[in-house]
Amino acid sequence: MACRSIDFTAAPWQPGAHPLERKKTAPDAAVTLLEFAPGFADPNPCRRGHAAYVIEGELALVIEDGADVREVRVTAGNAFHLDPGTVHRARNPGDQPVRLFVYSFE
Repeated sequence: MACRSIDFTAAPWQPGAHPLERKKTAPDAAVTLLEFAPGFADPNPCRRGHAAYVIEGELALVIEDGADVREVRVTAGNAFHLDPGTVHRARNPGDQPVRLFVYSFE
C-alpha cells in the first residue's frame, strides 16, 4: 500500500479543454482540481464516472438518460457521485467561479 501527497498549492493552473476552464491535475493520479469561470458550459457529453466535492460556487450538471434530460445543482460544501456510463455535462450557472475537486474513474 502506498500513500503520496499531492500539493495542489504548488501546482500551476493549466488551461482546460474549454476556454472558461482551468485545472490542476495530479501526475499519475485520477484527481483534479477544476475551476469553471462564469458562463462555462461544456458542449461535450462525458460518460466517465466521477466523485466530486464543490469547494466554491454552484455547479449545474445536465444529466441525460435517453430522452429524459434533467439538471442537478450542487453548491459549495456538497458533493456528488456519477456512475460510469452516466451521460452528463457541466456548466456554471452563476456569476462567480466554480471550484471543485474531482476523482474520475471508468
